[in-house]
Amino acid sequence: MSYLDTYFSRINHLGETTAERVRNSGIRSFQKWLAESPHTVRHLSVERGIYFDGIILTDKDKEYKKIMFLQVANDIPLLVGDIMNWTIDDGSIEKWIIIQEEKKVNPTYRSFWIVKCNYLLKWIDNLGHLQQSWAYILSSVDDKIKGNFRTWNSLITPQPNKYAEIIMPRYPIERSTNFIVEDESWTVVEYDHTSVSGVIYLSLTENKVNLIYDDLMNDIADTDKLAQYTVVVPAEIQTFNIGDIIAPTCTLTKNGIPVNLELEFIPIDKTIAKNVNGQLTAISNGTTNIIVQVKNYPQIQNTIQITVSDTETVFSAYIEGVAAIRLDREATYELKGTAEITDIVNYSIDTTLASIVKIENNKCTIHTNDMNVLGDFTLIATYQGISYTKVIKVIPLW
Repeated sequence: MSYLDTYFSRINHLGETTAERVRNSGIRSFQKWLAESPHTVRHLSVERGIYFDGIILTDKDKEYKKIMFLQVANDIPLLVGDIMNWTIDDGSIEKWIIIQEEKKVNPTYRSFWIVKCNYLLKWIDNLGHLQQSWAYILSSVDDKIKGNFRTWNSLITPQPNKYAEIIMPRYPIERSTNFIVEDESWTVVEYDHTSVSGVIYLSLTENKVNLIYDDLMNDIADTDKLAQYTVVVPAEIQTFNIGDIIAPTCTLTKNGIPVNLELEFIPIDKTIAKNVNGQLTAISNGTTNIIVQVKNYPQIQNTIQITVSDTETVFSAYIEGVAAIRLDREATYELKGTAEITDIVNYSIDTTLASIVKIENNKCTIHTNDMNVLGDFTLIATYQGISYTKVIKVIPLW
C-alpha cells in the first residue's frame, strides 16, 4: 500500500463523506458513553424476548420518576408499545412501557420516552378471552361544581366525576369494556390508538361493581362473558400403528358449541410418539398420554390416552354430546370413531325421562319430558354390532 493509500484509508475509515464520518463518529461516541456512563443499565429486556443494555436518564418529573428517557444503540429493534423489564438493585423487576420514540435524522442512537407501569390490567375481550397487560393508570376525582348540581334541604352538593386514564400497548379494546382496578369498577368511554402507533390511550369513568360477576380477588370484570372452552375426548384408548400420523379424535367446544380452532398435540412419552417434520408420528409400541391444547391458549387442554402397535388399528368410538339436558329441551348426539363412520348407527333409550325425536345422518336428537321428572338415563348407539353408551342427566330449567 502506498503512502497515499494509507492516508486516504486513515481519513476515510469512518466514511467517505462528511455526513458519514459525523454519524459514525457519533455512533462510536455513544458506544463509549454506553460502556462508561453511570446511567447505563445492563440486562434490560422486553417481553418479546429482546435483551439489551441502555442508558436511562430522568425526565422533568424527577420528583416522581415516572417518565424517563431510554437510549439504546441503533441496532436494538425496540418498538413503541413494548413492555420493558428493568431489574433494580433489590432484585425486583419493574415494568416500563415505551410510549414514544424521538424522531432523528441520521441518528447515532435511538431515544425513547418510557413510563413506569403501575398495574397488571385484566379484561375479557369481545371473543370471551381473558387478556392481560401491564399499563400505567392515572385516576383522579374532579370535585369542582360544573354547574350541574342538586339541592337537598337547601344544601348544594357537588357531583364528583371520578375518571381514570390508561396508557398501555395497543390491543383491540372496545368502548364499554369494564376493568377492575383496586376493587373499583371502571368502564371505557373513549380511546385513542391513532396518535401514537403501538400505544392505546383509554379514558374511563367509574362504574358500579357487580358483586355477582366481578371477580375482585383476581381483578377481572364481567366473568359471565368469559368463554368456557372444553376439549371433549373419548374415554376409550385410541390405537395407532407405527408410522401413523397421530390425529386423536376430539372436539373443541366454546360454551357448549363446537368451534374450529387450531389444536396442538404434545406427547408425554417421546419414545412412543414424537414430532416428525412438523407432524406427531407414532414411532414405537406402547401406551402414552397426549396433551391436546388450543394453539395460543395452552391453558385450554385435555389429555388423551393412545396405544401404538405394529398390528392393525382397532376401531373405537364414543357418543359426543352434552352430559345434561334441561326439562322440555332438546339435544343432539353423534357417534364419533377413530375411523370414519360408514354404516348406519342405531340409537335407543329405555326411559320415560326422554324420547328420541329424530335420527338423521347418524345423529340422534333427544327431547326431555315436560312433567318435572328428573334423573339419569342411558343412550345406546349400536354400530357394526357393537354398542356404545352415554349416561345423560335430566336437570331442572334453572
